[in-house]
Amino acid sequence: MKRRVMLYLALLRKSCFFRKCNNLFATVDALDFSKISIPMRKAWTCTGDSQRELVENMFQANLVKSPLVKEIMRSVDRAHYIPESSKSSFDFNPYQDSPIPIGSGQTISAPHMHAYALEEILGGLLQLIATDKISLDETSRSISILDVGCGSGYLTGCLGRMIEKKENGLSLLGPIGKVYGIDFLSTLVELSKSNLSVKDSDLLESETILLSVGDGWKGLPSKAPFHAIHVGAAADEFPTNLMMQLVVGGIMICPMGPNGGSQGLFRIRRIKNKHSNFHQSDFEITKLLDVRYVPLVH
Repeated sequence: MKRRVMLYLALLRKSCFFRKCNNLFATVDALDFSKISIPMRKAWTCTGDSQRELVENMFQANLVKSPLVKEIMRSVDRAHYIPESSKSSFDFNPYQDSPIPIGSGQTISAPHMHAYALEEILGGLLQLIATDKISLDETSRSISILDVGCGSGYLTGCLGRMIEKKENGLSLLGPIGKVYGIDFLSTLVELSKSNLSVKDSDLLESETILLSVGDGWKGLPSKAPFHAIHVGAAADEFPTNLMMQLVVGGIMICPMGPNGGSQGLFRIRRIKNKHSNFHQSDFEITKLLDVRYVPLVH
C-alpha cells in the first residue's frame, strides 16, 4: 500500500506547484496571477464520441495525469448526468469538453475541470495517507470528502468511485470513506440523486455518497472535519467557514472571484490548527489557474 501511495506522490510532485499567498485577505484582483497561473493549453479540445474516448483524449493532452483518475472518469459516464432538456439540442454531445446547462442557472462543468479537481484531490489524499494522517484501517470509513454544489452529481459520483469499498475491502486509494454532497437547491439535490441512480446507484445504496440540501457558505459542520472539500461555484471571498472544516493537511479546491469578473481556481491547504477561530496563518493558498464559474450563492 505504501509503495503504491509513494509512486503516485512521485508522479504528482512533478506537476504540483506550490506558492503561498502572503495575505489571505488580499482581494483576488490584488494577487499577481501572471506568476502563479498554470496554463491548460489543450483544454476545451478533448471532445470525444464516448466516455472512454473523452477520457483518453484528456489523458493524451496531459489533463488527466494519473491512472487512478483515468480509471475513475472512465467508470462514471457523463451522458447519465445531462438533463433531458439539453439532450434535445440537435448538436448535443454529452462528451463535449465544455460546460452544459443543467437548469436553475447552473451547469455541469467541462470534463477537463472535473479532471483537474480530481487530480488535485487525489494528490491531497495521497499525501495524507503517506504521512499517516488517514488511517489504513480497512474496517472503518476513514476518508471524508465534502462536495459543495453537487449539481448534476457527476463529480460527486467520481469522488465516490475514488473511495468506495471494493471486493477486497479497500478503495482504489486503500482507505474507504464517504462523500457528502450538498446544494442550496432541493431540485439540484434531487437531480444528483436521479442521475446517480441511472448507473451509479450502488454509491447511494452503500451510503458511500450522502446528499442533502445545504448552504455552501456554511458547509456541513455536523460531519466535519473533512480531508478534502470541493466547491463547484465561485466564491466572491474566501469561504472561511468551509476552510475551518478541513483537517490539518486537508485541501479545498475552490474557484474564487466576482461573478463575470476575473476568477481563479485555488487550492487551500490547512497547515496547522493553532487557533480555535479562523486565522489566516493556519492556511496555505495557491492559485492554480484562471477559470470562469457560476457564483456560489449567498
